[in-house]
Amino acid sequence: MKVVEIIKILSDTNRLRILNLLYERELCVCELEYLLGISQSNLSKHLRLMSNAGFLEGRRENKFAYYRIQDEVLDDHPFLKTIFENELKKEGFLMDELNKLNTYQDSDLTCQNITALISS
Repeated sequence: MKVVEIIKILSDTNRLRILNLLYERELCVCELEYLLGISQSNLSKHLRLMSNAGFLEGRRENKFAYYRIQDEVLDDHPFLKTIFENELKKEGFLMDELNKLNTYQDSDLTCQNITALISS
């Protein structure tokens, strides 16, 4: 992946928000939708763009799609680790979303529960 492609991906706030959470752990589309408050169609558009560029890898488990950042992208471009581990921590709204992720991880919510919450 070329640096220019990475910078294009990082230039969108919603993609930064998604990547900020995916840097912490693999997440399902419904989890991202719940945590970020982004519509499923908007989220899918961003995930597809980042996957097609080679930034993300996805997998399916039953009816759920999970995404994570490609290890090779992080290994080949160490400046990304600095961005995720240092620079993004300076942004209050991104830290709020990481706190929401931590609260979610400690909860009893599952993808099935979230899907029901989002649908209602």
